Amino acid sequence: MTLSTPLAVALLALWTASPATATAVSAAASASASVTIPVAATAVAATNPIANAPFFPSETLQLTDGVLARVQAALGSEAAALFDFGSSTNASSLSLPRPGTCKLLPDDAAWPAPSTWSVFDQLLGGALIKTVPLAASCSPSWPQYNQTACDAVSDEWTLPAPDLASGSSCTLGGYSSYAVNVSTVAQVQLAVNFARNAGLRLVAKNTGHDFNGKSTGAGALGVWTHHLKELAYYEHYRLGNYSGPAVKMGAGIQAFEIYEKANALGVTAVGGEGKTVGVAGGYVLGGGHSPLSSRYGLAADQVLALEVVLADGRFVTVTEQSDPDLFWALRGGGGGTYGIVTSLISRVYPKLPVTVSTFSFTTGANVSVDTFWAGVRAYMQRFPVNADAGTYAYFWVMSTGPDAFEFLMNPFFAVNHTVAEFDALMRPWFAELDQLGIGYQPNTTYYDNFYAAWDAGFPLETVGTVTMMTGSRLFPRANFEDAARFNQTFAALRATVSAGYPLLAFNLKADLPTGYADNAANPAFRQTLMHAITSTSWTSNASRPAIRQQMDHFTDVVLGEWRRTCPEAGAYMSEADVLEPHFQQAFYGSNYPRLYALKQRYDPTGLFFAPTGVSSENWHVQSLDGLPDQNGRLCRV
Repeated sequence: MTLSTPLAVALLALWTASPATATAVSAAASASASVTIPVAATAVAATNPIANAPFFPSETLQLTDGVLARVQAALGSEAAALFDFGSSTNASSLSLPRPGTCKLLPDDAAWPAPSTWSVFDQLLGGALIKTVPLAASCSPSWPQYNQTACDAVSDEWTLPAPDLASGSSCTLGGYSSYAVNVSTVAQVQLAVNFARNAGLRLVAKNTGHDFNGKSTGAGALGVWTHHLKELAYYEHYRLGNYSGPAVKMGAGIQAFEIYEKANALGVTAVGGEGKTVGVAGGYVLGGGHSPLSSRYGLAADQVLALEVVLADGRFVTVTEQSDPDLFWALRGGGGGTYGIVTSLISRVYPKLPVTVSTFSFTTGANVSVDTFWAGVRAYMQRFPVNADAGTYAYFWVMSTGPDAFEFLMNPFFAVNHTVAEFDALMRPWFAELDQLGIGYQPNTTYYDNFYAAWDAGFPLETVGTVTMMTGSRLFPRANFEDAARFNQTFAALRATVSAGYPLLAFNLKADLPTGYADNAANPAFRQTLMHAITSTSWTSNASRPAIRQQMDHFTDVVLGEWRRTCPEAGAYMSEADVLEPHFQQAFYGSNYPRLYALKQRYDPTGLFFAPTGVSSENWHVQSLDGLPDQNGRLCRV
């Protein structure tokens, strides 16, 4: 497949930072009136002996040296160099840029010209998207300005409606300037090479569930993997020491999709609690806790092979046998760090039943504040027993007014339990609630499969908002089994909720199953019995200094009290405070030095940057508003 375009349009200013290239292109333009620009991909064989499973159709379309030779023939060597693979013979590609070096922004003179983006789009086969703000129709400064369309946007806006007609600017903020809507590996490779060679910031995004904004970046080129939806099931899969059923899923597969498909196949897959979480992307790369974690461990523990585009643009299969270091790092070392995953292969398990129960209790005429908290305390004392039974609980404790509180179990997810077994597990706690005079009415249902239980048990949540900040902690087993530490932990949690901050928490364990390959997941996960989250919020008209002051108080004071109960523990990087102090220890623990060394090996120029990611301390975002967001220039420190 080829596309034609006038040479002057295709080539002029392809590399605006190089006058020599511009001269060469001008000479080429006068020599020819048109040039044929091929879609930069070639089909390779689907067989993949490294993973012992074939490539997906999307993965058979790759960028190769032969393809780049054709691109060079069409564009000329200097212009085509924008899309070359990284080379070990290029000394500048082997170390981080000099301090003060920054990624380009659209207003920079060296920013690729519109004609460059046009050629890039043609090489991609038309997959490039130029980002437009949602409220562009409300701003006269954008070509999309249209009052009727603006009214429709305003009607659906969940924050104060856009009011931009007065002339105030409408910007992209921290969103990518362009994104590649990926449907082939070749497109990922082209994007990686183009960003690296042109000095652009690069981000990868599937669903964007990460709390810290890893998939955003001002002026960035985004790689959007959301439509990589291929999925295959292998009933008898063999790789290394593993023999059993497995699934291969594209990076765009979401929890509801893999769960539904696995159930139809008669198996159970390990994925997220949230319905729309992208399973094979940042979720599994960051570790990934699951309703099945108390029984099977983290999502990262299930991975047997990954297909990855590295920072040099090469497409590789990563297994424990082919590259044990990268295999270790990818599984838990964080998304947007070592490469862009296009698919992975994971273990699956037989179908299993689940009993789901929801209930709540509150303060009231017959339940004092102290009595309420005695009921919560009795529950938390049961964390070791409940997690060791293989269950997973998702609960809230919150203030509902002056001296008024509510406990909400939504739900208790008793994996591989009948109703009778669930009742027996809950009986000691329920007996204490009865003795305290606390009323509760469990709504309990048995399901013969995980998918039906998960679909019924967990709500479709809306979390993201510009007026809220979250933070979390992985509270270890010792905090619930040691009496003194339990008292300190319970007092800290009660103080948090009493001060008006909600507690959203999961009672689970996430041990590495016996015989499974070790990985880079936060070691704190292996000790945890509670992943707890809280948040702070502010009004939509709060000043930026006031917002930052509130953020700092939340990080230092509110979450500081949590940290003091278990300073040796950490937090789950994907659902955490972006201002977490000493994030290296908090999110990666003792794994950080090895992860940092591997980052320098596989991405020496720092192409992949993510806030709080490995080696992110080498970079700084020059925020335009003084807040910890991604709306400014990314520079080497």
